[in-house]
Amino acid sequence: MLQPKSKSRAKALMASILVLLWLVSWPPVTQAWARKEHVFITRVAVKLLLDQASTPPALQALLREGLGNTDKIADLEKFVLEVEETLRLDAGLDLYSFRPDELVGLHSLVPGFDSTEEKMHYLDTDEFNPQRSRQVFAADGSNKVLARSLPRNPRDPRYKSAGFVTFRAEQCYKSLIASLKTNYSNEQVFLWLGYLSHYISDSYQPYHSTIDYQGFNCACNVAREPKHRFHGDMEGLLFRDTRAGAEALRLQFWQYFQAALNRDIYGASKKRLDPYLVSQSALLSGYDYLPMLCRAGEVALAQGEFDADAWFNYSEMVGKHKLTLLELKAARMAEASLVLNRLILQAWQEAQQKKGKGKQR
Repeated sequence: MLQPKSKSRAKALMASILVLLWLVSWPPVTQAWARKEHVFITRVAVKLLLDQASTPPALQALLREGLGNTDKIADLEKFVLEVEETLRLDAGLDLYSFRPDELVGLHSLVPGFDSTEEKMHYLDTDEFNPQRSRQVFAADGSNKVLARSLPRNPRDPRYKSAGFVTFRAEQCYKSLIASLKTNYSNEQVFLWLGYLSHYISDSYQPYHSTIDYQGFNCACNVAREPKHRFHGDMEGLLFRDTRAGAEALRLQFWQYFQAALNRDIYGASKKRLDPYLVSQSALLSGYDYLPMLCRAGEVALAQGEFDADAWFNYSEMVGKHKLTLLELKAARMAEASLVLNRLILQAWQEAQQKKGKGKQR
């Protein structure tokens, strides 16, 4: 028979088990790119650094440790073609690249922002439109704001409802520099690198720039009940799709992604990247594609049920180039990878400079 203390311990143990089971069974949070997209973007950025001869050997060694197994980047095409394994939890960079999404459902507070994790993943830019009547999403994209309408002041009360992703990306970058400089533990470096990857990547998801983050204001959705949620189709459907023919879509994505990666617009530039401005620019450029996503949704829902092939293969002329939605997804993820690649190396260099100044003193 259990003694009183033993009973208390048993009850506490049972409560812990129940909480653990609840967390494990909690449905995936769809606040950003899905888990596989975040892991993929992080791995690509790391691979670019490992493949570059000029990357400092100490940084390369650190990144290899963060991966845990370099086989992960040896065949990224295979990783893309496979259906996402949602239950696999790899330690290190993989885990931290999607960890912020897992914290959303717990309503955890983020120090420095007096706000919850949920608000760290997006910025509803429409809320900053100078005209109150236009602080909503218009299906033609006409309510888009200019960069100057977004004050670089996280204490502006509008961010409390609109979201903090630009400031969170900046904070993570500064924290990565600090962890590289002080080197309390490599695990701390992996955390901030993974978090930086997460929030920078979130900025490249077009639906993270608008209050209409599900596409409910699209013409095809206004009268529809229940309304279709396009956010999930853009972020994670491709890698979770088990239909016949889905692998062919992923192969096409891989080809588009490689082409976009080879168009590295940052490679020749020596200019320092500001993580806040990079994130802001990604949000505003993503906003430009929201009308296209509305039109793609109309085609995908033309027969009543959502047609994934019609969605991903929908195309429009963008400038002089015909762009499919699948190509758009690949291009946004490729740019996120390239920016992250630059920011990691830049953070390393700035940390070394700060170390040098410390020694001089």
